[in-house]
Amino acid sequence: MNNKFCTLLLYSKPLTMGSQSPKKRKLPAWPFIVLVVVAIAGWATYYIYNSYLAGNRWKPVLQRRLKELVLKTSDSLYQIEYSDFELNIHSGNATIYDFRLIPDTLVYNKLVKLKKAPDNLFILSVKKLTIKNIGAKKAYRDKILDIDNITIDKPNLTVINKRFKFNDTVKVGKPETPYQMIKKVFKQLRIDSIALNDISLNYINKNKPVTRQTILKHLDIAVSDVFIDSLSGQDPARFYYTKDVNVTVHDYHIGTPDGLYNAKLKKIFFSTAQRRIQLDNVSLSPKYNREDFYQQAGAQGDIYNLKFKRIAIEDIDLQDFLRAQNLYAGVMNIKGADVQIYTDNAYKGKKKVMTGKDPQQSLQRVGLDMWLKRINIKDARISYAETDAITKATGEILFTHTNANFLNVTNDDDQKRRNPIMRANINTRFMDAAPFQVNFKFNLAAPDGAFNYSGELGKFDGKILDKLVKPLAMVHVQSADIEKLDFNVNASNYSGKGNLDFYYKNLNIQLLKKVEGKDELQKQGFISTLANNLIIKSNNPDNTGKLRPGPIDLERDPDVSFFSFLYKALLDGLKPSVGYDKKKEGQVAKAIVKVNTTVAKVDTLMSRFNKFKEARKVRREERKKQRQAKKDSLNKTGENKGN
Repeated sequence: MNNKFCTLLLYSKPLTMGSQSPKKRKLPAWPFIVLVVVAIAGWATYYIYNSYLAGNRWKPVLQRRLKELVLKTSDSLYQIEYSDFELNIHSGNATIYDFRLIPDTLVYNKLVKLKKAPDNLFILSVKKLTIKNIGAKKAYRDKILDIDNITIDKPNLTVINKRFKFNDTVKVGKPETPYQMIKKVFKQLRIDSIALNDISLNYINKNKPVTRQTILKHLDIAVSDVFIDSLSGQDPARFYYTKDVNVTVHDYHIGTPDGLYNAKLKKIFFSTAQRRIQLDNVSLSPKYNREDFYQQAGAQGDIYNLKFKRIAIEDIDLQDFLRAQNLYAGVMNIKGADVQIYTDNAYKGKKKVMTGKDPQQSLQRVGLDMWLKRINIKDARISYAETDAITKATGEILFTHTNANFLNVTNDDDQKRRNPIMRANINTRFMDAAPFQVNFKFNLAAPDGAFNYSGELGKFDGKILDKLVKPLAMVHVQSADIEKLDFNVNASNYSGKGNLDFYYKNLNIQLLKKVEGKDELQKQGFISTLANNLIIKSNNPDNTGKLRPGPIDLERDPDVSFFSFLYKALLDGLKPSVGYDKKKEGQVAKAIVKVNTTVAKVDTLMSRFNKFKEARKVRREERKKQRQAKKDSLNKTGENKGN
């Protein structure tokens, strides 16, 4: 078979499965390293022991046999080199120094022309490789290779990926399995444990015009109980012939493709036996300050700053994940999240169109097919801050001690046909002052991004709303005893409609305005008095027990983000709840215009009057000076006559 070496190690040829379209099986790098080591150890043991019994010097035989093995099984694509190989037949211990696996580029180019080249090309170097307790006698006599431990220190692996269309076509038959490859020499192979310490992995993607490179350093892999025989490949308790594979990545850093964020992870842990992936101390932070971020992005939008103490994904279908890059799992647990979202409506640049970019719609565009039955969030802190275009001030909504669960989180078409609804149930503290419970229902199949959100906000002192309504609505809350707020809204990319019931007492507000040249918002005393006495209702329900409803009917601007729209829709229902409906809002606007016109006229009259007073004062001073000058002149004349 052509290219047996790469077929054995990485199954780089496509497989056919029933009537489905063939998909490539992409494995991580560890099977490659492990099986190279196993091949070297096995063949070395066999030929060394054979040469040892025959009384020959084993090193020259080993050198020749190993090179022949690698050249033959790789269609001459790879060759190996090492500085020294130490082996004690009696103890069964071996050490290889400065091992290197090197591809022949001339052979590779020839295989490309013949349409036989693999999609992945490997360059491997290992500082030191130690093998303990090789059963040489058993390997030679019974064709059973047993090894206690293999330790590989500081392996450096470069994978160059270039996908070829000729590897996508269906082949007749199946590639040989690892057992089929070793059975000519061994009928059974077992390794108790394999440790790969401090791996450096360099993945080079040459499938696009611009070559992309991903580097992983400080990667550790521990493999336990590798077993290959005629039946182990079908053992459901094994993962690619192993009982368990633990992968640990330390201090992983990567930039996002748009160049705006840095992602960092302190540790990534992956276990095949536990079917678990765990991420520790995860963060996503902007590369720039807010002003420079918008300049780099070239458009308005949300800026995210995310931190997670731990993210763990449980009960993963590992076979499907590695074979077809489908993430199907039972539960994702997120602990210690700190989510900060900021948007600047005062930014003068191009506004970003947000239609079709709500969270559930962004999920549908993720390249990885996924289905998480449940996501649990524990003790999260979430803040949303927005800078107003008029006031230039920033308002903030804060949620603390947030616990939530999301059900049916998926972008898988089959799963959406079975159940298109993703649900989210959230319990938190609003502004760290009041209990708040909100439920979402997202229709993942709706073209317009339809979703519903409903909930209840508990009792709190309304003065804390100043942090939100003062900068964004130019309203100062002087007093308000909030009893309860209930809401239910049907929303989409284009509108929000529903109802809000707002229970409160002793509402008293101060209307504010922005005055050019002054940093602080200025009070509108007369208008505020008018609003409190004639428009704003101080209690809801009123003295008769009648509750004023808060109907919500809001069109959504294309540039309004998901989080901004949520509170804008609620604000639309709050206004009629306090008596400030659209009709009165128009009346107040006209009143404000009239008052401002009257004030302007009064200001003009006062200005004229003040100018008149100033001119009169100047004239009086001038006449006073003239009288004094005349008096001084008469006094001087009298003095002259007396002399």
